[in-house]
Amino acid sequence: MKLKFAGTSGVQFLFYASLLYFTVLMPWQLKWLPISLGMMLAGLFWLISADFKAKLTLLSANKYVALFFSLYILLGVGAFFSSRPTEAAEELLLKVPFIVWPLLLSTTVGLRKQSLNLLFKVFASSNVLMLVASFLFAIYRYYNGAQGEVFYFAELLSLVLVPPHYVGLYLSFSYAIILHRLVQNQAVYKSRALNIVALLILFAGIVLLSVRMQYLVFVIINVLILYAYLRKRMGPWKARASLFAFSLAFFGLLMLFPGSRSRLVDTYNELRSYERMIENKQTNPRKFLWRSGLDVIAENFWFGAGTGAEDIALNRKLEEVDAIFWDGHQTYQLYEMRYNYHNSYLQTFAANGVFAFLILLALFIYPLFKIARHPYKTEAGFFLLICALSFFTESMLQRQAGVVFFSFFYSIFFIMIAIPDKALSKNRAEPKA
Repeated sequence: MKLKFAGTSGVQFLFYASLLYFTVLMPWQLKWLPISLGMMLAGLFWLISADFKAKLTLLSANKYVALFFSLYILLGVGAFFSSRPTEAAEELLLKVPFIVWPLLLSTTVGLRKQSLNLLFKVFASSNVLMLVASFLFAIYRYYNGAQGEVFYFAELLSLVLVPPHYVGLYLSFSYAIILHRLVQNQAVYKSRALNIVALLILFAGIVLLSVRMQYLVFVIINVLILYAYLRKRMGPWKARASLFAFSLAFFGLLMLFPGSRSRLVDTYNELRSYERMIENKQTNPRKFLWRSGLDVIAENFWFGAGTGAEDIALNRKLEEVDAIFWDGHQTYQLYEMRYNYHNSYLQTFAANGVFAFLILLALFIYPLFKIARHPYKTEAGFFLLICALSFFTESMLQRQAGVVFFSFFYSIFFIMIAIPDKALSKNRAEPKA
């Protein structure tokens, strides 16, 4: 491992061990083994390493850090005029990783390729093991009298604290890493069979979790990775035909499982009913959430409704919506459920205004100008793509599971690896592709 800062090699090792601890626990986030401990230990070893003058030089030269810090400052400003100070304080605490990981990882000189690859391998492996444990526990519950629902959506994840939409995000990223490295002959695991088994387990998890955006993400990942692979071996037309057949087979498979089939049927009915109710079926609640969210934004364009107060403003607007929905047991109206915006971009805009929204966009757009020269351009590119799409249908930054994933891997890819040249010491070695 090559992790350089002032201090002993033991401190360097402990800092890296803290990163591994954090990475392993991300898909689990168990109550009795807090993931935040990894972040706190990394911060402790960062302080012990000292050399703050060199760290300040690295920190001040990193534009990505400035974006994260600016976003957090706007959260703090929004907390001052928020009508919900308790919620604002919780939001500031929730998003502390926006400060911690950019700070810690911008001021270390860098991990060599072997250490970075181990982080990716540990994350993917932890997701695979979490799924295996969840499958086994679901089977145990089923044979002890539970219904078939134990294999789907939130019921499948009863062992862990991470909600399904966030696990779906993790699984897609893990799948992309393993598949890309397998076709590039840089396999995550030494055994080819083990890589294929891991991909099949992740695939099964994506299917059974029934997070619809991740179905689309899954198809895009396979199209982008496999098309380039097949095109070299079969030519463009055969490659396109193969991927088209693969996509049809995938959606056909989804129709075989009750959980995923019901989600696809719901999607079909929601699209049919977008303009008006058809056959007593209502469209997706997001249509009304996003429309009302835009109304909130229009009224609070510059500075937002205030940190922690944006959901209250949304639900006041939802009181004007007369659409009726069915939750499986009874009818309800949207304002009764205390929804958030189900869109990270709208959530940020509504809470803290246009400048916070533009900073969030910049976090996705700015790296694209340099990603072609990135030593891990494919992994970094898929990270941006998967997050950008997932943020469209869920407020992914409103829970710890989304905040820690986004802040940690963004800091790994674009803050630690891509430190500007003028801030580098002469003996620093960049990770090689």
